[in-house]
Amino acid sequence: MALPNCENRTAFRLPGLLLVLQLAACATPAPAPVEVPPDPQPPASIDNLPDVELLPPITARKRRMPPPPPVLPEPPGVAIVLASRAPAYEDVAIELSRRLGRFSIFDLSDKSQPPEEAFRAINDSDSGAVVAIGLPAARVAVALARVPVVFSQVFNYRDDGLVTDNSRGVAAVAPPEAQLGAWKSANPTLTRIGAIIGPGHDALIEEARVAADTLGVQLTVVTVDSDQEALYQFRRMMNEIDGFWLFPDNRILSSRSLREIFVQSRQRHVDVAVSNEALLSLGAGISISTVAADIADTIVNVIRRIEAGQLDDLPELTPLSAIQVSVH
Repeated sequence: MALPNCENRTAFRLPGLLLVLQLAACATPAPAPVEVPPDPQPPASIDNLPDVELLPPITARKRRMPPPPPVLPEPPGVAIVLASRAPAYEDVAIELSRRLGRFSIFDLSDKSQPPEEAFRAINDSDSGAVVAIGLPAARVAVALARVPVVFSQVFNYRDDGLVTDNSRGVAAVAPPEAQLGAWKSANPTLTRIGAIIGPGHDALIEEARVAADTLGVQLTVVTVDSDQEALYQFRRMMNEIDGFWLFPDNRILSSRSLREIFVQSRQRHVDVAVSNEALLSLGAGISISTVAADIADTIVNVIRRIEAGQLDDLPELTPLSAIQVSVH
């Protein structure tokens, strides 16, 4: 059998090869396309930057601390001098001790320490003021103290010259207007009031007259020099008054005169107003007294004004403002 020539064989086998290649092409997946990155852009020049608002640099703020408070000097101490341990004096001393930062208390009725020795200790201390409670204490304090003196519980302060360039006082009785107002409230029938007092109280008498005029009360005041004269004047006015105002003036009052005043007043139905609650048991109708706390407050206010250099602006007596009323 004759063999085909080479061209024929080639021609015969070529289609088969193409078929194989085509089948292989169908069986092999095509490679994924490769993403070519774009050419990098050249950096923008500083001339091409967009307009940007430049903020100022942030700086740390220093916290402003408040200045330290000023160091105030400690107020000087106060020496409290009692004439005795009488309750009226002790009550004021106790109230003062609750209001003062530094204080010392001296009792002149203590015989183990003479007044001169007590004031030697006071003058050698850092006390800035002396509070004298009661007439004997006020007399000694004004005479011996080297610092300003404030006296209280002294009614007849003029007799001993207790007001000086270095001393002032606090009133010993409640304001007349407050006394008359309380009395009139307790006894609205009062229309005519009499009073007897010793010399040296012109200012107090004037205040009493003004208060009486305000309340529509007729006030008769007589000034006397002794208890005998006081009793005589009381007998004269008994038929003309329905109220008797008894001031605590020990110069014109005695046990005898007081007893007769109360006996006569009961017989004539005359209401008697006093400033000491203890006298209610003798026949007084109403007691209008001072208040220890109010006295202490007033004394402290006077001391503070003295510390502020205002002693010359203070009155001889600084008035009180509170009253305590007791009815028989």
